[in-house]
Amino acid sequence: MGTKKLELRPVSEMSTSKDSDTNYTAANVKAPRMAGLLLRCFTWMMESDIFGLIFRLKLKKDNLITKVFQQTEYHEPPMFQPHFPIEEVEESGVIQLEQNRSPPDHVARALECLYPLPSRNAIGDRNRHPFLHWKIRDYAEAFVSGRITPYLVAERFLSAVEDSCNRSPNMCFFIAYNEEDILRQASESTARHAKGKPLSVLDGVPIAVKDEIDCFPYLTTGGTKWMQKVRKVKDDAACIKRLRACGALLVGKTNMHELGQGTTGINPHYGAVRNPYDKDRCAGGSSGGSAAAVAAGLCPAALGVDGGGSVRMPAALCGVVGLKGTYGRVSSAGVLPLNWTLGSVGILAASVEDTLIMYTAIQGHLAQDWIASFPPAANLPILKDFEDGDLSKSKIISSIKIAKYSKWFDDSDKSVRTTCYSALNVLQQEYGVKVLEVTIPELEEMRLAHFITIGSEISASIGIDYDRMGIHDSGADIRVCFALYGSFSTRELLSAQRMRFRQMHYHMEIFKTADLIVTPTTAATAPVCSADGLKYGELNYVYGAAKLMQYQIAGNFLGLPAISVPIGYDENGLPVGLQLIGRPWSEATLLHLASAIELLMAPNCTKPPEVVYDLLI
Repeated sequence: MGTKKLELRPVSEMSTSKDSDTNYTAANVKAPRMAGLLLRCFTWMMESDIFGLIFRLKLKKDNLITKVFQQTEYHEPPMFQPHFPIEEVEESGVIQLEQNRSPPDHVARALECLYPLPSRNAIGDRNRHPFLHWKIRDYAEAFVSGRITPYLVAERFLSAVEDSCNRSPNMCFFIAYNEEDILRQASESTARHAKGKPLSVLDGVPIAVKDEIDCFPYLTTGGTKWMQKVRKVKDDAACIKRLRACGALLVGKTNMHELGQGTTGINPHYGAVRNPYDKDRCAGGSSGGSAAAVAAGLCPAALGVDGGGSVRMPAALCGVVGLKGTYGRVSSAGVLPLNWTLGSVGILAASVEDTLIMYTAIQGHLAQDWIASFPPAANLPILKDFEDGDLSKSKIISSIKIAKYSKWFDDSDKSVRTTCYSALNVLQQEYGVKVLEVTIPELEEMRLAHFITIGSEISASIGIDYDRMGIHDSGADIRVCFALYGSFSTRELLSAQRMRFRQMHYHMEIFKTADLIVTPTTAATAPVCSADGLKYGELNYVYGAAKLMQYQIAGNFLGLPAISVPIGYDENGLPVGLQLIGRPWSEATLLHLASAIELLMAPNCTKPPEVVYDLLI
C-alpha cells in the first residue's frame, strides 16, 4: 500500500484572524548537537554512499520534510522568488528620492530628514548617559571642525583592530584589512576635508564590509579557505560603488559563519566572532563580524547580507540596529551568489539614524538585477519633525497599526519575552499605537520550506566548485549541510515554492489591516561559544532554528523588509532586540517606528560593551 495522501486546505479557506482554527506549531528540530570528534565522524557518515543515504532519509523524515514536501498535496502554484502586488506604497511623513540622482545627492536628502545635530550633541548625551556610540554625523562634524582627521581615525582604527586581535580570546572581527589601502583612502578623504569639499557626510567615516560582498582589492572568501581560488574579484559590488561615491572609508572584510550557513559565527578557519558584550558568547551568524565591529565602536555602520536572518540576528545579539530592505531594493550585483531568491544586502549600525543614512546611500536596483518585482522610488522618513528628538507629538507613529501573533511572539525565553512586551507597552502608552491580534498559519512549514530553498540554491550555485575544490577545506558543519542539501528532490523544492505562495498570501492578508508585524528578533540572547566547536565547527540545528532563526524567515522567504532594534538586556546583561516586519517597499515606515522605539527605550540601552573602542576621543 502507498503512503496516506495528505492535503493542505486551499489558502482561500484559511484565516489569518485572531479566531483562526489554525494550531500553532513550534519549531521541532530533531537532530543532536554535535562538535569535535563526534561531528567529524558524523560528517564521514553523511558523505558516505550507504550510511549517508540512510541518515539523510531519516533526518528528512524525522523533521517533517518528507511528510510536508513529499507526501502532501498543494492547491497553489509555486512562487519561485518574492513577487509583490503592483500597488502604490502609501507612507506618511516621508520624502521620495529621485531615482536618477547620485548616491551623495541621496545622502544629502537623508540629512534633510534629520533633526539638527546640535540638538542631540553626542558629547552632551554622553554626559547624561553611561554609554553612547558615535554616529556618522558625529564623525562628519569632527572632520569639518578640524578636531580630528579621517587619517587619524584610520590610524586609531588600525590600532583598535590590532588590540582586538591580541585579546584573549581573539575577538576575530575581521577576516582581512589592508593597512596601506585604509590609510590611502583616509589620506584622500583628509585632503578633501582640508579643501572644504567632502563628498558627503560619509566622507572619511569607517565602514566595514562582510566578506560576502566584493570590495576591491580584497578577496571575497565567504568565510572559506577555497572560494577565492575559484572566484576572482575584479570590481566592487554595486553597493560598494555607491559607498565609495560618498567617500566612505572602507576598512576591511568582516568575519562570518562559513558560507553563511550557520547562526553562531563560529568559523573554524578565521576564528569565532566574539560578542563585545561578553567575550565568551557568540556574535551570531552569519554577519557576526559586521555586527560585532559596530557594537565594539570600530565603525558606526557596516554591511552584511541577510539570507536567513543573517543581519537581524547578530544585530539583536550584539545590541545594534539591523535592517534588510525589500527583496530587490538594494542590488545584489557583486555579492557572492549563495542564495538567489532569499538574500539581500543589509545594514548594521549603532543607531536608526545611521541605518537611514546607509540605506539611502546603497539603495537602488540595476537594470540587470534578476528580480520579478522592480522597486518603486524609495521613501525616507522625516524624523526632523520630532522636535529635538521628542517623538511625543508625532501623529505618524500613533497611526501605525501593528500585527502580533501572540502564540508565536510568546514562544521565546522569559527574559526576551518580558523585555519585548515592556517595549510594546511603552510604545502603546506613549502613542496609543493599536496592536492587532492575528494568526499566521504554517510557520513551521515555512521554516522548512526556507531550509529546502536555501540549501538547494547554494548547492546549485556553488556545488560544483565545492565538490571540486572546497569539500576537504570546509568545516565539518558545512560538509554536513552540503551532504543534506544535495538530497533535496525536485518535488521537495517545488513544494517549498508552493509554500512560498501560501505564505505570501497569508502575509498580504495581514497587511490589509496592519502596517507591520512585530516579534522578538531572536527567542534567546547570545549563546556561549562552545570550546569543542571552535576547531571543526558546531552543528546545533535545535538552538539555531528554535531560538535564533524562528522569527526571521518571512523577511527572506517572502522578501519583506525587516528591522531589528535594541530595546534592553536580559538578566545577564546581554542585548535583546525587537523586530518589525513590513509590507513590501515600506522601509520608511519601519525606520519611522524604529526611531520612535529607539528613543523610548534609550534609557534601557546604555550598558557599554565589555570590549569597546572610541575613535574620536
